[in-house]
Amino acid sequence: MARELKVYGGLMYGRGQVQVRTIVAASSQKQAAELLGIGLSKLRGCWGCTGDETELAAALACPGTVLQASTSRAFDFLPKE
Repeated sequence: MARELKVYGGLMYGRGQVQVRTIVAASSQKQAAELLGIGLSKLRGCWGCTGDETELAAALACPGTVLQASTSRAFDFLPKE
């Protein structure tokens, strides 16, 4: 049976070295950390599961793809470059 996807959200540095809202849909914290390129302890300490409907819709539409918004409070998610 496939594991349920969760959407993890936090801040990462984006274009221009500005912190931007970043989300990813993954089946585990370990998978999310690997996709984000961060350590599991950083994910556990600085990231969380989101319940925001806009973030859930964006991330669940493309599981395993790291998405970033243009700012820390925006919801205009695009795949991370």
